[in-house]
Amino acid sequence: MKKIWLCLVLMLACVFMLVSCGGDSKSPSKVEEPDNEPEETADADTAEEPAEQDEKPAENSEENTTPENFNPENPGYFVEFMIIDVNMANQPQTMAVGYFMKAAREDLNPHGGIDESTLDTCVFGEAVESVPQCTSKEDCAPEQDCVPETDNNGQAIANSEHCETPNRASLDVGPVQISGFNGGPYTFAYEPGDQAYKLNGTGDGSIPGDMIAYGVDYTIIGENMIPDDLDSLSATFTMPPSFAISEPVPQPGSGAGFGDIINVTPGEPLTMKWAGNNGYGYIDVNFVVMKSLAEQVSITCRMIDDGEFTIPAEFTSAMQLSATDSSNPLGEMLGMMNMITVNRHVEAPITGDGITAGTFSAEQMVLYTLGNN
Repeated sequence: MKKIWLCLVLMLACVFMLVSCGGDSKSPSKVEEPDNEPEETADADTAEEPAEQDEKPAENSEENTTPENFNPENPGYFVEFMIIDVNMANQPQTMAVGYFMKAAREDLNPHGGIDESTLDTCVFGEAVESVPQCTSKEDCAPEQDCVPETDNNGQAIANSEHCETPNRASLDVGPVQISGFNGGPYTFAYEPGDQAYKLNGTGDGSIPGDMIAYGVDYTIIGENMIPDDLDSLSATFTMPPSFAISEPVPQPGSGAGFGDIINVTPGEPLTMKWAGNNGYGYIDVNFVVMKSLAEQVSITCRMIDDGEFTIPAEFTSAMQLSATDSSNPLGEMLGMMNMITVNRHVEAPITGDGITAGTFSAEQMVLYTLGNN
C-alpha cells in the first residue's frame, strides 16, 4: 500500500504541475558538506561501475529479519525515498519525496516485489498479472488485515489482496541529506502538511530539473535522528543515464501527442534500444492503442535494463492503429491517445541502526506517441 500510495501521489503531483501555472520560484538551499564523511563516497568518474543495488540485503537487528520472526512490539522503522523524473511532451518535471513509518511485517516481504520470472516478458494488459496473497484476515498475522489495492477511482483491483497493517502514520524523525544531485548535497526534511519529506521541508515535492545528474551515485545519509531507537541510515544507488529510445529512431511529434513518435510495424518484432544501466533495475513499457472510445488495447513489457529488448510479433500485431479522421475532433482525440509510457526503476536498500527495511530509488518516466510504419 505504501509504495503504491506514494507513486500515485507523485504521479498526480506531476500531472498537476504540467497543467498548472506559476509555482515556487525559490532556489533550493545547498547544505555544507558534513564534517564526518561516510567511509565510502560516490565518485562520478566511476559511474560505469554501478553501486551495489537490488541485491544487497538490508542490515536489520537480530529480530525483524523475516515476516515470521517480526516483532510488532519492537518494529523498528521503514523508510522510503523516491526521485521522480518525468518527461511528457518534452516537458520535464522532477520530484523527490520520502517518508518514515514504524515498520510493519509486510515491509519484509512487500507484495509489490518484482518476480524475476516476469523480466524480459510482455503481457496483454496494463500490468503484469498479480496473484492474491490472502483471502481473509485469518490468512494474515494478528495485526494485519487482508485488503486489495485500489485504482485511481477507488475501485478494488482484482487479485491484488494482500496482508497489510492498518493505521500507519508518516513520522518526523529529523532531517536527512542526499548527495548526487547537481550542486548538492541537499537537506530533506519533514513537511507536516503532506506528512512527507521534501527539499528543505517545504513546497509540493517538486525540485528544479537542473538538480538531476545522471550516471552518478546518489547517497542518502541520516545521522543522530530524533527517536532514541533510530540512530543512522544510509543507501547508495547509481542513477542511470537519462532515458531515451535510440532505436527505432523517434520522429518529431506534431505537438498534439505525448511526445516524439515511435513507429511500429504491426506483425513484425520490434527491437528497442536505449542506453542501459548494466542490467541493474528494470523498465516497464506500456503501449496503449485506442480503437475507439469503448475499446483500447494495452500491452506491457517488463525489461531488464541492459539496453535492448525485442517485443515479439504476437504483441506488435495488436498495435495496428485505427484510421482517424483529423477533421473530426473525436477522431483527432483518439489519435492523440495512442501512446507509449516508459517507466525505468532502480533502487537500493536503506540500512542502518534502527532501520528494519527501506528503499532509496529513482523512477524515470518518458512518454512517446505511438505510430505505425
